[in-house]
Amino acid sequence: MAVPLPLAVFLAALLGSAPDFALAANPLSVVTSNTVLADLVANVGGDKVRVRSLAPAGTDPHTFQPTPDSIRTLSQARVAFFNGSGLEEWWDKTIHSVKKPDVPVIELSKGLATIRMPGHSPDGQSHAEGQDPHVWLDPNLVKAYVDKIRDALSQADGANSGFYADRAKTYQVKLDELDAWIRTEVEKIPIARRKIVTFHDAFQYFAHRYGLAVKGFVVVSPGKEPSAKALAELTRRIKEERIPAVFAEADFNAKLLEVLAKDAGVKVVTNLYDGSLSSGPPADTYINMLRHNVTQTVNALR
Repeated sequence: MAVPLPLAVFLAALLGSAPDFALAANPLSVVTSNTVLADLVANVGGDKVRVRSLAPAGTDPHTFQPTPDSIRTLSQARVAFFNGSGLEEWWDKTIHSVKKPDVPVIELSKGLATIRMPGHSPDGQSHAEGQDPHVWLDPNLVKAYVDKIRDALSQADGANSGFYADRAKTYQVKLDELDAWIRTEVEKIPIARRKIVTFHDAFQYFAHRYGLAVKGFVVVSPGKEPSAKALAELTRRIKEERIPAVFAEADFNAKLLEVLAKDAGVKVVTNLYDGSLSSGPPADTYINMLRHNVTQTVNALR
C-alpha cells in the first residue's frame, strides 16, 4: 500500500533531520585547562560542543593539581585547548598521562606571547622561556585565540565548520566592541595616574594595549614569595611614583598587598580576575570579567 503523501513528507523530514538529532544528543567533547578558555570555546562551539574546564572557577591555573576526575574528563576529549607559554605548570605531565596521541591539543598562546616576564626564574619552573603567558587579557589578541578554536573545532567536526565560522565571527565583533569600550573607559583616567602595581604580574598585555604603565608587582608568579627587601623597595617606588592604587586578583590571598598599600598610604583593590572566571557574577564570562576589571581599575585610578 502506498503511504499517503502527507505522511511520506513527514517521514522524509523526520529522517532528514536525524543527523541533527544525533548531533544534539552527542556534541563534540572539548576540554580546556581553565574556565576562561572554556568560555571562549563555548562562544564558538555553541550547542555543537560540550566543554569542560579541568581547573574549576576560582582556581589558579598556574598551580592547579589535576584530580582523577580531571584525568577521566581529559581521556574522553576529542579536542583539548590550553593557554601554554608556561602558564599551566601541570599540563604537559597531565596530557601525557592520558596517552591519546590522536586527540588534537592546541596551545592557544603559541606565537602570541611576545612580552618578557620580568624576574623569570632560570630554572624553567615558571612561565616557560621567560614569556608572559597572560595573552588573553588583551581582547584584541583573543581574536587570534578564537581563530584557533574555530579551526580546531572545524577540523574535528567538519560537518559544522560553517556553524563554527559564523559564531567565531560574531564573537570577534563582540570582542571589538569590548576593546572600544575599554579604550573609552581608560580615557577617563588622567594621564599622570595611568599606572598600576599588582599582586601577580599578569597585566602586561592589558596595560600595553590600553596605555597603562605597570610599575611593579609583589610576585612574578603565584607561589613565589617576595623578600622583605623587595617589598620595602616596592613600597618606596609606590610613594615616589605616586601610584594611586594597587591591585590583586580575587583568587589570591592579598594580605601582603594590603599591608603594602597601608604602608604606602594608597588604595587597594582585591577583586580583579585573570586566570579564572567566577562561578557567578561579576566575572562569569570572559567579557564580563574584563568589564568588571576595567570598571574597578578606572574607579580606583581616577
